[in-house]
Amino acid sequence: MKSPARYDAIGVGIGPFNLSAAALCEPIPSLSTLFVDRKAEFSWHPGLLLSGATIQTSHLKDLVTLADPRNPYGFLSYLHAHGRMYRFITSDFRGVERAEFDDYFRWVSKQLRNLRFGMDVQTVDFDGEHFIVNGNADLTSRHLILGTGLSRCVPEFAEPLIGNRVFHSDTLLNQGLDWKDKRIAIIGGGQSGAEIFRHLLSDDQRFPSHLYWVSSRSNFLPLDDSPFTNELFTPGYSAHFFELPLEQRLFTVDSQKLASDGISLNLLQDIYRRLYSLEFLRARKPEIALRANKRMVGLTKSGADEYTVALKDSLQGRTSEVTVDAVILCTGYQYRIPAFLKPLLPRIPLDKGGYLYNPDFSIKWDGPATHKIYVQNAAINSRGIADPNLSLMAWRSANIVNDLAGRPVYKVHDSKELQLWV
Repeated sequence: MKSPARYDAIGVGIGPFNLSAAALCEPIPSLSTLFVDRKAEFSWHPGLLLSGATIQTSHLKDLVTLADPRNPYGFLSYLHAHGRMYRFITSDFRGVERAEFDDYFRWVSKQLRNLRFGMDVQTVDFDGEHFIVNGNADLTSRHLILGTGLSRCVPEFAEPLIGNRVFHSDTLLNQGLDWKDKRIAIIGGGQSGAEIFRHLLSDDQRFPSHLYWVSSRSNFLPLDDSPFTNELFTPGYSAHFFELPLEQRLFTVDSQKLASDGISLNLLQDIYRRLYSLEFLRARKPEIALRANKRMVGLTKSGADEYTVALKDSLQGRTSEVTVDAVILCTGYQYRIPAFLKPLLPRIPLDKGGYLYNPDFSIKWDGPATHKIYVQNAAINSRGIADPNLSLMAWRSANIVNDLAGRPVYKVHDSKELQLWV
């Protein structure tokens, strides 16, 4: 006789996506779930919580609202609980500050009873009856929900130089870097690069001496936030995209990059106005160079606290160099298969380095169909550009929770998109 699993599902990693799943699981008495994370408490890119930095999605695309507006863990419930609903409405924000959404996530994390922080997952295996975490008989489940998030992308040639003067953008506020009178290079022309560029120019008393902003793109390009493009961030498009051939999916993701990875238009306008003010209305200003169509192809230490950045022009193929005191790598993120899956990896097929997905957001493996491995935020090539975005967070979690419960707890099918994708 099989021994029962301790939980219906164990979630590994508590970022926004698994926090969403946990919040949608908690009101269901028939589901026993536990979500674990090695961090001591919830955090969401704390090194990038710059003053004035905003999220690029509607505040209604929170942890739960698009799946269940009555759920008590929505952003509007957070505002109401903190007594600032009217002030928020009257402020008429162009976008919610990332710091406020982080505080909202923390508020939810402190209320949920199915979270456990401070637990480092070393191994996950399957013993023939259930998944077992860290070999612990008290940590067994019928299913897994993996939400370990994305890892920083750092060019291989820059890896040996990582420290307090060469670092990835999401550690900016952890570095304690004093950029006053320093030569700074920002590598990357996306939202993070733009936010950091504005941040370094925000204080008239702490200007860098030189500020280089380098983008491999043809210009410092805006996010495509138009209504028809935003239909790409809907359940109907996700389902359509899932049915496309792999090569077409890969091409489509690349061609739609600016729908998810451009710079907010209001941020570009703020930067342009700031540069106007600095050039024409201020006696003291840094030397500023905006370098589009340039890709960083090398980085070397050329002095005690000095670095040479090699740049290649993508149009003419010419190379040039700049010498700086610090390099901020706004070079994005990518999914890496977590090390704790090593015992299961021989049983998980991969295609082009990624998982093979089922329609219910579980991945294919050679174990029993009654035991599933759901994966959050690793399916951009299977589900499209919305996958790593907050936009479909609640919908995806609701699909997973419905499958766990074996019944349609949450309404997920009637999204009424304008466009017909088939």
